[in-house]
Amino acid sequence: MKSYLVPVRLATVGLLLLCGFLLLPPSLRGQQAPAKASGRAPAKTVTPGKGAPPRFKAIFEPVNFPADVEFTDVHFASADVGWAVGFARSSAGEGGFILHTTDGGQNWTVQLGDPQSDTSSFLNLFFLDATHGWVGQWGGKLLRTRDGESWEEVGPFSQTHPYAFVSETTGYYIHTERILRTLDGGRSWKDHFRCVARIEVEGLVREEKCQLEAMHFPTPQVGYAVSRGLANGSSAIIKTEDGGTTWRVFSFLPDASGKEGSILFLDENNGFVRTKSGGKLFRTTDGGQTWTGVVATLPGGAPAVKFADSEVGWICLGNEAHTTLTYTTDGGKRWTSRQIRFPTGVNAFSLPRRDRGYVVGSHGMVYRYRIVPVDYTAKGMIDAPMMPAAK
Repeated sequence: MKSYLVPVRLATVGLLLLCGFLLLPPSLRGQQAPAKASGRAPAKTVTPGKGAPPRFKAIFEPVNFPADVEFTDVHFASADVGWAVGFARSSAGEGGFILHTTDGGQNWTVQLGDPQSDTSSFLNLFFLDATHGWVGQWGGKLLRTRDGESWEEVGPFSQTHPYAFVSETTGYYIHTERILRTLDGGRSWKDHFRCVARIEVEGLVREEKCQLEAMHFPTPQVGYAVSRGLANGSSAIIKTEDGGTTWRVFSFLPDASGKEGSILFLDENNGFVRTKSGGKLFRTTDGGQTWTGVVATLPGGAPAVKFADSEVGWICLGNEAHTTLTYTTDGGKRWTSRQIRFPTGVNAFSLPRRDRGYVVGSHGMVYRYRIVPVDYTAKGMIDAPMMPAAK
């Protein structure tokens, strides 16, 4: 007879071992124990700096000149070094003056004239660099500085007309349809170019004088100017590519409201024209060959277009009720507008850097744009839009 006693005993032992294993805690069986519900939400992962309160803010703060004067123009060669010009608002005389600061407007010194004098008023500043500059004086005079400090009268000049210098000696200024040139720093001017555009009106060809309104040289060799409207509903764009030696009608802006227009190029290819009528802004990316309209709410009047660099630019002007600051941070593709309530209207502005700007107006008003710590306070400061940090 065969015995089945040993197999039965082995099966019994195996069953007992299996039951014991299943009764062991999961951690001893090599398995992860299921998490117990704690009633609390799991902790969130916090990225350092994300969602943190801002550390900086943008403001306009007053750095006014302590006299009742009317500023007509301002130019800063750097964040702290600049000039402002204008005349006094009194019956003592015109009181023309040129002011200079080296500390961002905290202190102003009079370089020429005096608000209490009978000096004729100054307007229309142009600086080639930090030391070589020119300014028009009412009465048909042009003054020049070659060291940024002392000024000399250099010659006759139509002080209200746009002008530009491409070197210490060579410059151009606009007088109706003509461009005049100087080769001696502004002492003498001669007719150099007369703008005549060949256009078509109702199927007929005609040649029309184009009255020029503004000019700009992005480089010493390449320069542009824009005309008033022509009979065919456009404005002429003229261009030089040899430092102003020769000019030609290069293209036509699809808008005839170029009167009191402004033109500015960031480089040889990328530029803008602001027209007065209707407050329109046009942009080119191919050196002025073609122009497209840009959606932007522009200040009234005839504000300038100025850029601190290839990305950040302003258009700013206003009256005593409000000032419109229109700005871009992407090279002019998109523009945003903000109403800034200064104590009086803005007549001119300068933008030496994306984090520093200046606006000037009546009654000695000078406001400085700065980026400051978020807890910074100053009497009379005004909140301003934040420009992006330099790359």
